[in-house]
Order: sequence, then structure tokens, then C-alpha cells
Amino acid sequence: MKSESKIDWTVPRPNINPKTKQPYKRGRNWGVVVYPESLPENWKDIIRQEPIAVSPLHDKDVNPDGEKKKSHYHLVLNYKGNKSFEQIDEIARSLRAPAPQRISSLTGAVRYLTHMDNPEKYQYDNADIETFGGFDLESCLALSTGDKRQALRDMLAFISENEIMHLKDFADYCMSEEAPAGWFELLTERNTLFIKEYIKSNWQKQQYASKNINKMSD
Repeated sequence: MKSESKIDWTVPRPNINPKTKQPYKRGRNWGVVVYPESLPENWKDIIRQEPIAVSPLHDKDVNPDGEKKKSHYHLVLNYKGNKSFEQIDEIARSLRAPAPQRISSLTGAVRYLTHMDNPEKYQYDNADIETFGGFDLESCLALSTGDKRQALRDMLAFISENEIMHLKDFADYCMSEEAPAGWFELLTERNTLFIKEYIKSNWQKQQYASKNINKMSD
């Protein structure tokens, strides 16, 4: 494998998706991983005009075997129009970074900057995400409609399976570190009344079943 000192960062790299072995098509959303020891000192000046979000430094990530990963940043670029691999690769090479990759889900990529939806991984602080070039972080962090519907289904299943009887108990769980990302947001946005009624209905159903069992035993 080539050492970093021998890499000629002025040479364009081939447009090949390592997963499909096919060229990347033009797209609006791209991702780049960069390493602190490789970055030029003025790297933030290089990207300042790009619509980009920069993760906190990922210095606490570990492999499945427990080995600590090399410290790195995740960069997410979101353009109004399509960009080619070659255009983004030029930016990546100026940062002395590995080849860029197309992003299929912008929201998913932005939430991954702090592992929002990966509770098994270290949770970085959203406040440490940096943005440049007019990147709309707030809208990107929001769950999509489909994500919200699935999360709400999971919340209701959790309430039923764990026999939650009080809204406070569920709210406390949603605020805890064990809760999946987005649950507290969903609970407090518009769904509090619905979830409260679901918990109440769950309690009433159990009370009704308990009364029937007592009648049968009489």
C-alpha cells in the first residue's frame, strides 16, 4: 500500500463505486471522510464556500472487536444542483482525503455525523457540527415522514410489550440514553396526546382482562 507521502494529490482518481464497481452518477449529495493528520492547516478555508456539514472529531469510535478507530471527520456536501464525481474528488484531493462517495439519504448521512440513529455507537454532540456555505442543518437533522411513521410504530410496540401504564414512565425512557434517536422529539412534537391515549387504552384493556379473570375464578 502506498504511503501517504508518496500520494500525488494533484492526480484525479477514477470514478468507481467500490461497492458496485460502476461509475458514480452525478448527484446533489456527497460524503467525504478526512483524517486530521492528513489535512492541510487551512482545510476549513478550502471548504468554507461549499454547502457542507462537518462532524465533530470522531475520536471515540471503536471496531466491533473493541479496537479504537483512527480519528476522523465526516463531511456531507449538499448542492442545489447535481455535481460529478470529478468535481467532488477535486475537493477531496485538496483535503488529502480518500475518494468521495455518493450519499443516498441526506438526512441519514447528516444524522450519522453524531450517530443519532446508532445508539450502539458513541454519541457525539450535535452542537459540535459545523456548517458552511448555507448548509441547512436543522432541516437535514429532522426525520423524514417515513422515518417518523416507523419510529411511532416502534414506540407503540414498546409501550405494549413493556406494559407501560403512565406517560411519565414512557417520557422518562424517551429522555434516557437507552431510547432510540428521535423518540423524545416525536413524543413532544405532536404525538403526546395520541400516545397518552394509547397508554390509557393499554391500561384499560389490562384492567378489563384482569376483571374477567377474577370473575372466572369466583
